[in-house]
Amino acid sequence: MVPVVRVVLVTDRRVMGDFGAAVARGVAAHGGAAGGGVVQVRGKDLDGGALLVLVRAAMAAGAPVLVNDRLDVALAAGAAGVHLPEDGLALGDARALTRAGFIVACSRHSAPAAGAAAAAGADLVQLGPIFETPGKGPPVGVAALRDARAAMGGRSQLVAVGGIVDGAQIAACRAAGADAVAMIRAAWRER
Repeated sequence: MVPVVRVVLVTDRRVMGDFGAAVARGVAAHGGAAGGGVVQVRGKDLDGGALLVLVRAAMAAGAPVLVNDRLDVALAAGAAGVHLPEDGLALGDARALTRAGFIVACSRHSAPAAGAAAAAGADLVQLGPIFETPGKGPPVGVAALRDARAAMGGRSQLVAVGGIVDGAQIAACRAAGADAVAMIRAAWRER
C-alpha cells in the first residue's frame, strides 16, 4: 500500500552540508513518515555505488525514500520507490520490475501529461514548476494543478513542485488540488 504523501523532500547535496544529518533534520522538521514525509534522493552526477551510499544514509532517517531516475539503485537499497523523469523509463516497465507496494513516482510538466501518467499507473505525479525556480523554465502556475487534478481522475497523488518556499505557496498548491508539495531549497534550510 502506498502511503499518503504530504511533503516530498528532494535532496540537493550542494546546499545540504552533511547529507545524513541534513536528511534527518529535514525529515524531523517536516513530520517524518507519520506526517506524510518522503525523501527523494537525487544524484545525477553519481555512479550507482555512490548513489546507493546516499540512499542508505537517507533511509536511516526513517522516512520512505524514492530514488531519482535509478530503479536499479532503488531496488538494490530496498528503497520505498523510484521517481522517474518525463523522458525516463516508462512507468509500465518500472511497475513490471517491482514488488507490490513499491512506489512509482514521476515528473510531468503539463496537466495532460499528468493525466496520462496517472492512467499509466503512477502512484505519485509531480507537476511543475509551479512557481519560478532557477533553471527549470517558465512556471506552469497554480491553475495547472486544478487541470491536472481533473485529468488524473483521482487515480494518483498529485505533488506540486518548483519554487515552493513558504506557507502561502503551500496553501495555494493544496487549495488548487495538490495532495502534497515537493521542496528542494526550502527543505534543507537550517531551522
